[in-house]
Amino acid sequence: MKTYAFLLSILLLPFAVNAQDFQTEISQIDVPSFNGKTLTKAPVGKSRTLQLSRTKFSKPLENYTTLALPSLRLGNIIGHPTLGWDDTDFRIPEGVPAVYNDEWALNDVFTDGDYPVAIYGRKPNDKKLPWGETEQDISCRGRDPHLIMLLDPSKQVKKVYNTRNLTITAKDSLFQRVEWAVVKDGILYFSECTITAPDAESQGNYLVAVDTKTDKTLWMSKPRTVNSSNFLIVDNSIICGLGGSGITDYIYVLNRYTGVKTREYWIPSAAEWFAIGENNMLYVTLYDKHVAFKLAR
Repeated sequence: MKTYAFLLSILLLPFAVNAQDFQTEISQIDVPSFNGKTLTKAPVGKSRTLQLSRTKFSKPLENYTTLALPSLRLGNIIGHPTLGWDDTDFRIPEGVPAVYNDEWALNDVFTDGDYPVAIYGRKPNDKKLPWGETEQDISCRGRDPHLIMLLDPSKQVKKVYNTRNLTITAKDSLFQRVEWAVVKDGILYFSECTITAPDAESQGNYLVAVDTKTDKTLWMSKPRTVNSSNFLIVDNSIICGLGGSGITDYIYVLNRYTGVKTREYWIPSAAEWFAIGENNMLYVTLYDKHVAFKLAR
């Protein structure tokens, strides 16, 4: 597969005090015939993954913005740490373009990796919908995000990936979106999720690892692995969740060097958000409650 790379026009940053110019190269991830291809062997000493021991389920929730402990809140541990939960709290960090290449609008920025990663979707249009509103009236966020921008502060040239060339079925390609993205040790990890819960024939809902130096895919998890709002990278492991109406709900642990699923844990409803708290505890928000696990390394 050919790798396309070209320099795009200079963008104006409307949110900065002083306008800043930068050049951005766009790349397609090199993924020839990479549908669900994992690696068979982890590097030496990297094969062991976490074990989770469930401690308790919380009572049904009245407040979806708190976790099992008052000190763990979605707004400052997980969720949208920079952009807020909705457009009323939409805070764009300096150095992040609000609009990219005149057609992509910022959807979210994730800051829990080695440096920030932004995702972009189709720019909302100003055409009125049947009930009178426009897409811009509903939200300024990009629609159907599938562009990933790496915002390495040590580099003047930032890199953008278009994830739409991933090998997935036509059925899933219309509904896939990047849900979460993190760069760790030079590797970009991101989840490609369908809007609705996957069915038995779905080929979507992947976790993907890409070498940011070569743009080559290192592995792509098996289909139907993730649709949780975030995932966590802890030591050699990735913790994620899959669930929804009509399918069994699980938390999965993957080896982050191979993409191989090493453990699974049944939960009573779909996992939404993951956070690490004190005393080596993992907290997970479910549809109507929380569950806590003890991490064993």
